[in-house]
Amino acid sequence: MINRPPCWPDGQLCPNDCAAALHERVVYNHVDLTGPWQGWRFRGRDLVSPSGLRLTPERLLGLAWRQHNEARLFQVRSRNAAAKAAKNRQQIKVVVIELAELRVNGLAAG
Repeated sequence: MINRPPCWPDGQLCPNDCAAALHERVVYNHVDLTGPWQGWRFRGRDLVSPSGLRLTPERLLGLAWRQHNEARLFQVRSRNAAAKAAKNRQQIKVVVIELAELRVNGLAAG
């Protein structure tokens, strides 16, 4: 007796649609993605975009590394610009003196 997958009914030749999809997924890693990844698919080691662009794992790793470091560089530049702006800002000291209280050498000015 042959153990058949549940998608391979008795009396039908393999591959039916379900068995063929299982065979493609397990043997060749051909997977069509769903949900927010609709249109994207795996073909062997590559992730393939809806337009047909093939992305290897190394390329994806490089893109993720670059995006991470560009965001880090943007944060550093923003922080440095804020520090420079704070440094260039001059503080003004305001002193209020009432004329009645101003005395020079003991004499009232007025």
